[in-house]
Amino acid sequence: MEDSAAKPGVQLAGVREMLLPVTVAISFVLYYFAELPFGVIVAIAVPMVLLYLLAPSWGARSLASFDRDVVALLASGRRRDLRGRFAIAVGMRLFSPPALVAERRGMVAAESDRPREAWVGYRSAMLEYGKGAPLRVLLGYAHASYALGEDGEAIRVYRELLEGAGQLPGVQRNLAHCLVRRGESVREALELLDRVRGQSEDPQRRAELEMVRALAHAKLGELERADELLEKQAELEGELAESIREEIRQTRAGGTAPRAD
Repeated sequence: MEDSAAKPGVQLAGVREMLLPVTVAISFVLYYFAELPFGVIVAIAVPMVLLYLLAPSWGARSLASFDRDVVALLASGRRRDLRGRFAIAVGMRLFSPPALVAERRGMVAAESDRPREAWVGYRSAMLEYGKGAPLRVLLGYAHASYALGEDGEAIRVYRELLEGAGQLPGVQRNLAHCLVRRGESVREALELLDRVRGQSEDPQRRAELEMVRALAHAKLGELERADELLEKQAELEGELAESIREEIRQTRAGGTAPRAD
C-alpha cells in the first residue's frame, strides 16, 4: 500500500465513502423505478447526507471515548470487558481511519490473550500506516508473531525495532527466545540475555530470562549448565516457563544441531 493511503488522519473508512454514491443510487431507483414522490425521496436521502457530513466527528468522538474507557478497564484489571467495549464503539469502527481501528482491534485481541486476532489486527494496521507505522503497532505485531511461534517474522521486526529504538529489554528478551527456539545464532541470544539481565527489577522477568538462558545452553548441548539453571527456577510457574521446559525436553530427545553463530 502506498504511503498516501497510509495516513490515518486523512484516509476515512470505506463506509463513509460509500454513503453519497449509495444515496444517489437509491434516490434514482426510488424516483424513476418505484416512482415515489420527490418529498419522500428527500426524506430518505437527507439523513444519509447528514450522516456523511457528521461521520468524521462521530468517528473521532467514538474513538476518543473508546480510548478513555480502555485506560479505565486496563487500570481496573477488567480485560475481559475490552471486546464488548470494542463491539459497541460503532462510530469508531465505521468512521474512524482504518489504521486506527485495526490498531485498536489488535490491542484488544492482545490484551484478551487472542494472539491470532492480534496478529491480524496489527498486520492490517501496519499495511494501512505504510512505512510510517508507529512503534506501538510494530511492537504489537512483533509480540503477536512471537506469541504464535512465527519466529522468523518476529525476529525480522524485533531487529528493525532495536536498530531504530536502541535498548528495549522486552524486545531483546523475546528476540533471544525466538533465536533460541529456531536454533540459530544461539550465542548471540546469550549475549542479548546478558545485556538485559540487570535491567529488570521484576523477579518474574529475571527468572524467565534464566529459563531462556537454560534453553539456549540445552540447544548448544550444554545440558549440565541447562540443568543447573532449571534447578534454580524449579518453582517458576507460568505459560512461558512451561513452554521452555517442554522445549528443553524435546531438545534432550534429539533434534537438529543449532547454529551457534
